[in-house]
Amino acid sequence: MAPASKKPLIELPDGVRRVRAKGRDYFYYHPHRGTDQEKKAIRLPGTPHDQDFWDAYHKASDTREQQDGLFSSLIRDYQKSPEFKAKAPKTAKEYSRYFEIIRHHWGHLPVVDLRPRNVLELRDLYAETPAKSNYLIRSLSLLISWGIPRGYETVNPCSDIPKFKVGTHVPWPAEAIKYFSRHARKEMWEAAALALYSGQRQGDVLKMQWKDIKDDLISVKQDKTKKLLVIPVHSELREVLDKVDRNSDYILTNSRKTPWSSGFKASWTKQMAQPEMTRLKEAGLVFHGLRKSAVVILLEAGCTDAQVGAVTGQTRQMVEYYSVMVNQGKLAREAMLKWDKS
Repeated sequence: MAPASKKPLIELPDGVRRVRAKGRDYFYYHPHRGTDQEKKAIRLPGTPHDQDFWDAYHKASDTREQQDGLFSSLIRDYQKSPEFKAKAPKTAKEYSRYFEIIRHHWGHLPVVDLRPRNVLELRDLYAETPAKSNYLIRSLSLLISWGIPRGYETVNPCSDIPKFKVGTHVPWPAEAIKYFSRHARKEMWEAAALALYSGQRQGDVLKMQWKDIKDDLISVKQDKTKKLLVIPVHSELREVLDKVDRNSDYILTNSRKTPWSSGFKASWTKQMAQPEMTRLKEAGLVFHGLRKSAVVILLEAGCTDAQVGAVTGQTRQMVEYYSVMVNQGKLAREAMLKWDKS
């Protein structure tokens, strides 16, 4: 298998031609062009980087159901599978983004020809963004694992490929939370407070509506786990909510007073890039760390693992992971206190 390379264009499938007009590229499925078997050209939507393009191509070429062993077919078949359709929309979208990278490099190549060295080449190609590289290999491994019992491959060449080390999401210290509440833009602090005091992920927080709050309880259906949680409103969160401008059915809105349908990550990045946020950024504090802060604060308050999981929706194993760190710190402080008094 040829080494992966960052080519600007994806190789067009058989029968597809590109026409450039008025500064734009248009693609047509036009097999047997110039021969006695020529048929009417079919306009394909988008570009080879778009799923709609490939769906239309497979439909037009009558190869949608053909098993040819190529990566493009493996991706297509997996995305039609019950396993893929059962994933949360956000998760499915994220995987699809990485599938397109795989299709870009290897779509026209047989899956069975993949070797560990090729996987390493692909991993190293994105070494400058370790998290992205790891997720790419994870997506590739998922595809191949699904394809093994379906005849695409017999072994998974990704199995022994080491991942790059990436930083963890650091919980926010109390002083950092207080500082952010005083110096961040109002809509940014409202989002941070809702994430912190509910212990929920960014996507779930942005989708919360006022109707989800009743009798000082917030009802949340987690997008990732599909768990339905009912969380009491913390007194400090109540103070924040009382000051939120009710411009929408959604609790959180942007500076234009509209729901965060998109653009939150960009706005958060812009906020953290401000000079007054330098100390927080250098400490590695990110939005998801607020959820971890909720876990740590609950544990330090004496909550059991089960009680913490009831708020955050995390598994017992995940909460226990944080519990070990919190308990270690607590025990160490108690030990040093006894030492000082001895």
